[in-house]
Amino acid sequence: MGTIENKDTIRRIYQALETGDRSVFGASVHPDYVWRFPGHSSWSKRFCGQEEVRTKLLKPLFALFATEYRARAINLVAEGDYVVAEVRGDVQTKRGQRYNNEYCFVFRFRGDKIAEVVEYCDTDLEERVLGNYDDAVRQMAAS
Repeated sequence: MGTIENKDTIRRIYQALETGDRSVFGASVHPDYVWRFPGHSSWSKRFCGQEEVRTKLLKPLFALFATEYRARAINLVAEGDYVVAEVRGDVQTKRGQRYNNEYCFVFRFRGDKIAEVVEYCDTDLEERVLGNYDDAVRQMAAS
């Protein structure tokens, strides 16, 4: 696929996420895709493959939320196999706090699917509102 098609894929993902629909994203990734969080927070990790992303990232993360997670793309820039998305998230945690982070996602495509996601965000907000990653995993396992 080309730059225009890759950008359209990301646009469709965020159009769906505006209503809380995560299925478009799930259908748009390679089985072995990587989701990476640069930085130095407890959430700064690398998750490899759909199963690991689902069980070790998304499941503990979404277990913290009281409302449906929604995200809106503000700006998309594409070149070659890459699409960069400026995004605003919107969700309330079970502890009653708003987790409305601002993101810059870098998506790398291989063919017509996403091969890598690099997520940049406000890591201070992430730690203050979501808490420590290992604690989130323990909470999810206990419930």
